[in-house]
Amino acid sequence: MRAIARTFLFVATLPSLLTAQGVVVQSNADVRLFGALGSIANMAARMGGADMHNMPSTSYIAGHKMKIESTNNATILDADAGRVTSIDMKQKSYTSMTFAEMAAAMQQAKQSAQQEIKADKAKAAAKDPTAPQGDVNMKYKVSVERPGQHDKVAGYDAERVFITITLEGEATPEGGKTEQVGSMVLLMDQWMSKDAPQIAAMQNFQRAYAAKAGDAFRAHTEGMQAAFASDPRIKEGFAAAAKELAKVPGISLRSVTYVALVPAAMTFDRSLVLGDASNQAAADAAAAKDDKPKQGGLRGMFGALKSAAEDASKKADKNGGSAPAKQATMMSVTNQVTSITTGGVPAGTFDIPAGFREVKPRAPSGL
Repeated sequence: MRAIARTFLFVATLPSLLTAQGVVVQSNADVRLFGALGSIANMAARMGGADMHNMPSTSYIAGHKMKIESTNNATILDADAGRVTSIDMKQKSYTSMTFAEMAAAMQQAKQSAQQEIKADKAKAAAKDPTAPQGDVNMKYKVSVERPGQHDKVAGYDAERVFITITLEGEATPEGGKTEQVGSMVLLMDQWMSKDAPQIAAMQNFQRAYAAKAGDAFRAHTEGMQAAFASDPRIKEGFAAAAKELAKVPGISLRSVTYVALVPAAMTFDRSLVLGDASNQAAADAAAAKDDKPKQGGLRGMFGALKSAAEDASKKADKNGGSAPAKQATMMSVTNQVTSITTGGVPAGTFDIPAGFREVKPRAPSGL
């Protein structure tokens, strides 16, 4: 649902009412990929003029409407009208869909994704009929910890809450015994505030949105799970985590979600993930201060790949040719509120910009 938004102007809503009930929340997002993958991704982003570490956005909430605006795009949701619209600032265009139309599109995407998965499996089997066949299953567990830490985020007191979702994989080769194959762990580092002024406005919007869109988007949720894995327990894991987070009062003002891979013989170590994040932040800061000329383009990218390969080779040599498996942090996604303004949303915030042309939504080929 990330690239969809905007709703027709709700005629019955007066600008004065929007101004009286409005709140504006400014945030900043940060995406980090760790290790050699992160180095290459960061280089590719710089080559394309993008910045994965400084992505500002502004959310406007008034009554039953919400607008989330970034540098080049905006998403507007109108719960009363049951409509979302996405606005492309660069192309000066917008796409508008009802909740029902979007649910149908998501269902189509789900079916398309399932067909692609089946086609890929068939191609793999045709290419190597002797490849081992079997089932891979996932089971989940969720844990919550409130260590009692507090911090100021955007000027408001916030309590730290860790939610850990562990997705344990097990494989059963055809005719063989079931074996553990390792885990994927999602560590959610949340800073929850009971004092933030947008809580009431957000709750009011969410109630209206859930009442209008809950049933329509159930198919979308199921489609997302089908796209990531066939085991429904992954969906149950995320649902269980959401229930646990709902028990903590307040709203998240700073959220960092880490994705880590843990070998079957190891237990997840949260301190390693947080340490990886600190090391990566220090490396980014050092790179930003380094004023030495760097090679760009393909030569620079191949140089990064060569360095990563040489580092891996050195580590393997030190360990007798094969480095032992270890926990690895793959990525982190951060979203932090930087300011909150109450007292009004500017008139026209939820309007489609003048002169923008409507573009009909394209049928999705997959999620």
